[in-house]
Amino acid sequence: MTAKSVKKKKAGNGVPDHGIPPIILERMGFLLNRAALKQREMVEEALKPYGLIGKHLGILLLIQEKGALPQMEVGKCMYIDRTTMVNMIDDLEKLGYVERKAHPTDRRAHALYLTAKGRELLPKLYQLGIKAEKKLLAPLSSNDRTDLSRILRELVLAHHIAPMK
Repeated sequence: MTAKSVKKKKAGNGVPDHGIPPIILERMGFLLNRAALKQREMVEEALKPYGLIGKHLGILLLIQEKGALPQMEVGKCMYIDRTTMVNMIDDLEKLGYVERKAHPTDRRAHALYLTAKGRELLPKLYQLGIKAEKKLLAPLSSNDRTDLSRILRELVLAHHIAPMK
């Protein structure tokens, strides 16, 4: 698909009514960024009633998958800087979804644990995230969605950067 094959009503100057010039629609960086921004918006809208954003959901899912983890380890894995990570965990703690406890082997660290409330709500939150993703990808065929996921995974893994310090 090329920028020229995008069929939109054209304004008087020949530019499609979305206002994005074809030369911009041909730039991979723009497309990846715009799709990611739209995905974030859709997930945040779905999670808004719970006082959460996508980063919160990612943190909860990571703790569920890996078990209790030091806060710094969660931040590294999620590519979240220390300051933002503290704020994210403060939010989750205030909402009653996680708790900080002394790390079992490192007295200097706190481990993050899902609370009963967090474990109970997480499947619903996860489904809200999946629903938002499906809505974003709805214009694509099933094969295109599968291909997109595979291609993006390959791209991310090929350029995997060491976690932040």
